[in-house]
Amino acid sequence: MRRFLVGSMALCGALAPNVEAQPAPRLPGPPHDPKATERRMDDIRRRLETNPPVTGEQRELADFVRAYLDQASRGLAAGEKFPAECITDAADACRRSMDHLQHVAGAAQTRQPPSEGHIRQVYFRLRLSDFFLQQIRAPKPERLLELARQLYYRAVKTKEEGDANRAEEYTKAADDLTHALESLAQADVGNPPNVP
Repeated sequence: MRRFLVGSMALCGALAPNVEAQPAPRLPGPPHDPKATERRMDDIRRRLETNPPVTGEQRELADFVRAYLDQASRGLAAGEKFPAECITDAADACRRSMDHLQHVAGAAQTRQPPSEGHIRQVYFRLRLSDFFLQQIRAPKPERLLELARQLYYRAVKTKEEGDANRAEEYTKAADDLTHALESLAQADVGNPPNVP
């Protein structure tokens, strides 16, 4: 539901570019459990230690994971529960992207036609990611969007080569980075309004 709300906001913003962006009102939402967020952060750190990065690109993603976990920890300590949850989501999305890149190396090459649906969805999420990036306070993580685009283009290339397994891993890696950007935008915009 949260992703739908931010995606809808992005679409409205794209359709009405002359309207000045207003911050979302901070309305009471569901209670945020700092202990659950701390446990999730510990789990992400553990996964990063047990599955360390191998390539330079993976190390770069691991640096994002660590930076976002540190930022989320500071947010929790300051009582900013919702932003801390969102930033933890971003850290986890970067970690998942790193995992998918590791899967690419071990993926068996296939010669079957790859799925079209997921790669199309990621294309549109990349378009929305420009909006997400605009909502994030400085310093903006332009590099995350750049990585997401590179991974998307790799997915397209391996899809054209007929390698469905690797194309899907690249697609998932790019998709996770779009979700990281969305989560970071949510952290800066604030609590989404309650919707029935």
